[in-house]
Amino acid sequence: MSNSYTSASLGESKVSTFNPSAKYDPSVNDAKSRRQLVIDPLSSDDDSDEALESQRLNALEEFEDGANIDPEEGLPFYQKRRGKLIIAVAAIVLIVLAAIVAVGLSSTGGDGDAKSNASGINSNSVPTLPPFPTEAPSTLRPTISEPEYSPIEYIIPSAPPIPNVSGPSFDSIYERLVTMLKLRGVTNEVSFTSVGTGAAKTSQVRAAEWLVRSDPLRLLGANSKTPLARVFQRYVLVAIYYELNGANWKNNDGWLSDDHECRWYGVSCADKTIPSTSLFEAGQSQIGQLTTEEQVLVQLDLEENGLSGNLPDEIGSLSDCTVLSVYGNDIAGTLPSSLGQMVALNKLWLEDNEFSGSLPSEIGYLRNVDDLSFYENQIEGTLPTELGQLTRLERLWANNMRITGRIPTEFGMLSKLENLYLDVNFLSGSIPTELGLTTNLRDLRLFRNGLGGNLPSEIFSLANLEIAYLDTNKISGTIPKEISGLLSIKDLQLFSNKLSGSIPFQISSLDNLVVLRLNGNDLTGNIPALLGSNGKFLRVTLSDNRLVGTIPDSLQDSSSIRRIEVDDNALVGSLPEWISKMKDLLTLNVAVNRFEGSIPSSFSALQQLEEVRLERNDISGEVPQEWCELESLSNGMLSADCGGSEPEVECSCCKLCIGATSTTRSGQRLR
Repeated sequence: MSNSYTSASLGESKVSTFNPSAKYDPSVNDAKSRRQLVIDPLSSDDDSDEALESQRLNALEEFEDGANIDPEEGLPFYQKRRGKLIIAVAAIVLIVLAAIVAVGLSSTGGDGDAKSNASGINSNSVPTLPPFPTEAPSTLRPTISEPEYSPIEYIIPSAPPIPNVSGPSFDSIYERLVTMLKLRGVTNEVSFTSVGTGAAKTSQVRAAEWLVRSDPLRLLGANSKTPLARVFQRYVLVAIYYELNGANWKNNDGWLSDDHECRWYGVSCADKTIPSTSLFEAGQSQIGQLTTEEQVLVQLDLEENGLSGNLPDEIGSLSDCTVLSVYGNDIAGTLPSSLGQMVALNKLWLEDNEFSGSLPSEIGYLRNVDDLSFYENQIEGTLPTELGQLTRLERLWANNMRITGRIPTEFGMLSKLENLYLDVNFLSGSIPTELGLTTNLRDLRLFRNGLGGNLPSEIFSLANLEIAYLDTNKISGTIPKEISGLLSIKDLQLFSNKLSGSIPFQISSLDNLVVLRLNGNDLTGNIPALLGSNGKFLRVTLSDNRLVGTIPDSLQDSSSIRRIEVDDNALVGSLPEWISKMKDLLTLNVAVNRFEGSIPSSFSALQQLEEVRLERNDISGEVPQEWCELESLSNGMLSADCGGSEPEVECSCCKLCIGATSTTRSGQRLR
């Protein structure tokens, strides 16, 4: 609202010299109330004064008797009551004009209503004028430079606030905002076309209307100088709020309040330099680019907060955002291609939602990103080759989705990549040899896909690789002897593939190996004689192959081993006595082999067992009674050749008994 006032706004103001303390009452209109006695304070002639006084008293008496006589007849103009009033009114007009100029100058430096309030000016009230002197100046020209006169009271009738007829209306501000949102690429045309009779307003329309009409912060008030970039930032967050059902979030503290948007829950900001151009200045010619300091969003953390709906395109306008974390919600729809505009992103965490569609190729523009996470969504399609352009990428989590096609060879350019999770998808083709160029790779997970072909020897040169999960695929061929190049490998899982040939003895040289799972292949030959000699093995699983020979004694060097699984092979010999020294052993599975001899009585020392399977061998004797007293084993599995009419093993607590003609469970015969 403008602070300008015209002389007309003063109305019919009255100036009274009769009683300085009396209030003007416009309803009183009689002659007695309106008469005034004015004595010229400038006159110094005593005789003249007496004559004038006598003349005026006579005139007054005649006036009161109803005679039409002017009591000031013969006086000079400036000594007459009318003359003095004219001079006083002229002086008041000058003072009012001066006040208008002062108010106008102070309002030009403000920013909407906030700046007006800051400068102490109330736009809804008429400014109070200073007292006016009671006596006329020494000359006919009025002056206010020497205020040495006795003050008198003047009354200006109160008036309603004067509307700013020259300022923009709500509709014009809204149209201006929408136009700039489109021109600057913050939003698109479609977002503002679904508005009509009976049509639901889009989140973008609701956000723009809120910003113009309902925002308690009033960034877009008349004469606002708020930087356009700040307006856009607040608009984008409000659009996100509406699009993702912010009213139902677990925590929406501060959102849509009069707080700075940087104090809303989940929003973090930093001081940055931005253009100072306001909404009303945008598009005007300027000399140079003016800037200002403002709080700019750098992090948006709304994970596990009950978000639902679709991620709006406007989010791409948060170009200074370094962390976007919305995992663990129910966000659906496709990923907006505008994500590629968030060029400052370091971390993009979108996992555990309901996103669908394909990964947009525009993600390849995120050259600063080091952590991408999309897993556990409904995303399908192929992996964009543009991902290979993310040379700072350290972690890519794209598992548990519906990704198809091949692993892009461009991934070989990801020189800083440390974690690659593509498991539980529908990938096909072979593992690209280019992955051997990712020398910083530490964790490679490709399990449960449809990958085929041979194991590329190049990936076994990854000296920093610690975890390799390549199981549950269709990989064929042999295990390359170059496996010795995995100097840091701790967990190697190649089970459920179509590997053949023998287990290379070089595998025994892996000093850091803790877990080895090669089950479910077609491996032949002996178990390497030095397997487990590094003393670090916790699990060895070689089940369901065609291995021969014996269990190597080198495994006893790994005294903390917890699982020994060699079932479904053609192993021979007796059960090693040293197994009884494995105090942490949880699983011993030697079923379906050709072991013979009795069960060592020392096995009773194994008190942590959860699963023991001895069936389909030539083992005889009695299962240690101590095992029957183990709660862990009673809740797990204990099986042996204890069934049939002539059982080879005596077991009173086995859950599964196998015999030549029958199988029993918990002592019950099954036919």
